[in-house]
Amino acid sequence: MAEDRKKLIEVQDLVVRFGSRRHAFTAVDNVSFHIYQGETFGLVGESGSGKTTIGRAIIRIHPTAGGKILFDGKQINGRISKSLDREVTRRIQMIFQDPMSSLNERAKVDYIV
Repeated sequence: MAEDRKKLIEVQDLVVRFGSRRHAFTAVDNVSFHIYQGETFGLVGESGSGKTTIGRAIIRIHPTAGGKILFDGKQINGRISKSLDREVTRRIQMIFQDPMSSLNERAKVDYIV
């Protein structure tokens, strides 16, 4: 079923590091996923697990240290043409969660419901 649909974004073995080579911190290590056309996709994880870093790597705010990010079949991480960079900037945006409308992680389920 998923094989019949078009992949819009494909992340393969993504690695994002911060800092110098001697003092590098690996924020994202070997992450892979696909987002298909028409699919609703949510990236879920604990605080500090790298969700925002992955999103910023996809929209080219953070450089990648390894892996591939493909958008509409074209690799968009690393060095790309100015026209492709403009297309990525125009077509991909990150929507941040509103912390005021999110669930209270300390509240019990019966209180939330």
